[in-house]
Amino acid sequence: MISDPEMNTKSITSNLSHHHNNPSSWVLFATLFLSSLSFSLSDPRITEAGLYCGTAKAPLKANYIPSFTKEMESLSQLVTNQNWGTHFVNTSGSSIPIYGFAQCFKDLSNTDCLLCYAASRTKIPRCLPSVSARIYLDGCFLRYDNYSFYAEVSDPLRDTVNCTSQHGTVVDKTERLELEESVGRVVETVTNRALANGGGFGVGEVEGVYALAQCWNTIGSDGCRECLRKAGKEVRGCLPKRDGRALNAGCYLRYSTNKFYNEDGDADGKNGFLRRGGVIVAEVLAAAAILVWKLYRSNTLTEAVDPCLGDDYPATGASRVFQIGLLCTQASASLRPSMSQVVYMLINSNEDVPTPNQPPFLNTGMLDSDSSIKSYSTNSFISNALKKIGASSYSYSESSCSRNSDGPSRSEESIVQV
Repeated sequence: MISDPEMNTKSITSNLSHHHNNPSSWVLFATLFLSSLSFSLSDPRITEAGLYCGTAKAPLKANYIPSFTKEMESLSQLVTNQNWGTHFVNTSGSSIPIYGFAQCFKDLSNTDCLLCYAASRTKIPRCLPSVSARIYLDGCFLRYDNYSFYAEVSDPLRDTVNCTSQHGTVVDKTERLELEESVGRVVETVTNRALANGGGFGVGEVEGVYALAQCWNTIGSDGCRECLRKAGKEVRGCLPKRDGRALNAGCYLRYSTNKFYNEDGDADGKNGFLRRGGVIVAEVLAAAAILVWKLYRSNTLTEAVDPCLGDDYPATGASRVFQIGLLCTQASASLRPSMSQVVYMLINSNEDVPTPNQPPFLNTGMLDSDSSIKSYSTNSFISNALKKIGASSYSYSESSCSRNSDGPSRSEESIVQV
């Protein structure tokens, strides 16, 4: 967990300056940096519990991918505003309607909800060009289909359990009996709590066993009762595993011997410093992705390279790295290169890099061709990100360039201060 953001930023900029001469080292640094972000945020529970793809495929002429991207963008706005939403799209270029639904579990803060939805939105395109798919993460749910499924409580073909547990299995006979009793009681407890308050959500603990029940907002109280009763019976089938999940069309239920949920969804008040920092990082990274794509579309991708580096970093090599990065964000899994292919393209500069399509997570409204590319600087993006989240206590110092006779040019440290 990062305790001093100023010190952390200094370390990051220092490391970057030492590795910028090698594109593959830069990519490795970026990967390690992004991986480290998870330690500065609370847990948005993005572990994949289940991903299910429909068998029906969209024909190539159906223009399905643009419609899918539009649907994901619409759901993103709804999740941002209220942590869940339904949306329907049937654009003129596609003969296949798309019904979408997304919901975060109610113990997640809005920040963690957005992170969880972003993760599900990144994973579910693996099913394309299937016209239906659903993904259960441990903090949220996302589904799209070619019919209105919102009132579905159960699905005999798709409802399932996930009994995979990193915590192992109880072997001792006495402990097994105790676990079975505790699971039965805690499942009943969270089910009753979800039904009692009308919110379709409940958490609880009995003798060291924790559980969470979440119904989708679209199925109503009767549907919630039916779904959770069914899920409660199903999840008991995971015993004597220490962890079990029921993944149904209308609800999610989990028990575990490790506490995995928040006591309440307003966790932004706790660790607020870290959460605000996490939001800033997410905003800046999203802004950078938009900037890179806009520059790529305008054939000016070399402008994404810090000019302070001068001749120390080959602009064409940097552009190649950015283009490979865009390939890794494609909507269809078949269009994304494997890690071995990425390494091969980085090492072999003569290898042609395929042309990427627009990443599915970018809002087309921010890619208006009439807007000026020049107006989108990294610093202005950071400034807008800070304003968007109301971080008035933050300040950003512009970077400047300097060159001395003892060595190559370096970019002075740009520090986000609290």
